[in-house]
Amino acid sequence: MNNLLEVYRVGRQKDEDDLFSDRKSGKITDLKCFVVKTQTDAKAESTPVIYIVKKTIGVPKNADVRISDEVLLFGRKYLVIDSNPRRYWRELLVTCEVKGSERA
Repeated sequence: MNNLLEVYRVGRQKDEDDLFSDRKSGKITDLKCFVVKTQTDAKAESTPVIYIVKKTIGVPKNADVRISDEVLLFGRKYLVIDSNPRRYWRELLVTCEVKGSERA
């Protein structure tokens, strides 16, 4: 566990007319993590090509990370879509979309 992971909790706030909900994110913690697996799929029907990057990340088991939180890893924001507890650590499945020219 030697990579730094920043976790942001995303909440919604409605205005006084109860019409709009603005997504507000606030940083809640920094964690040490390790990347278990990376998978990249292309959305071929879009121009320019957009890639969907999915990563499986290991974090401490007692980490306060929920589904729909955003995490910042290697300078890119990912959305947490699944969280599975393991014996000694927690496995997060995160995803993001990137343009073909930004793929690393």
